[in-house]
Amino acid sequence: MSPLLATVTRRAFSVGLLAALAMLGCGGGDDPATLSANFTASPTATTPHLIKLVQKSKSGSRVVVQAVVYGPDVALDMYSFAFDVKIGDTSVVRYVDGLDVAGNALVPFAGQTIQKIVATAVGDTSRVVVGVSKQGGGAGNGVAGTSAVIVELTFQVLKSGTTTLALTGAPGGSPVVLDSTGAVIAVMSFDAATAAMQGISSGGSGGY
Repeated sequence: MSPLLATVTRRAFSVGLLAALAMLGCGGGDDPATLSANFTASPTATTPHLIKLVQKSKSGSRVVVQAVVYGPDVALDMYSFAFDVKIGDTSVVRYVDGLDVAGNALVPFAGQTIQKIVATAVGDTSRVVVGVSKQGGGAGNGVAGTSAVIVELTFQVLKSGTTTLALTGAPGGSPVVLDSTGAVIAVMSFDAATAAMQGISSGGSGGY
């Protein structure tokens, strides 16, 4: 495991604790059967080297959100991504553990594999810690097309209301993209504006 992913792992809960956290906020409020979710991306214009949260799909109270990196720039040496997704109000939205999928932003060359770690941060359920990295040495890769997906994450609304989703770093740090030498790729940027998720109830109330 790379030092970057080791750091990500130390910041994450065990799977058992994540399952327990999934039940938080289920003591009352809107009937989940009546809830639907809306996702609104930030207004930030898409430009090469930007990383942004966008919707892939939605169904009922859940939305699949992609962290997307924009290109093209085949000269990049992308090897690792490390960032958090910050939920503004965890009483409105929670991260759904176990449904995350690594995307196609990192392309494994001969002898390489792709490793992802996604989990809620230790002691802070509002932070989803994300690490996606190549393993096995060798070179990174660029973005051949207009965009590529770093990771897919699933979020669920718990009640009526609106909250934000933001790309951030660990507390006191910054989100980063590293090259194959472990250096930060300075040209890469993470969307500074927030996306929004909204829970909408079609009527009725009750507990989980």
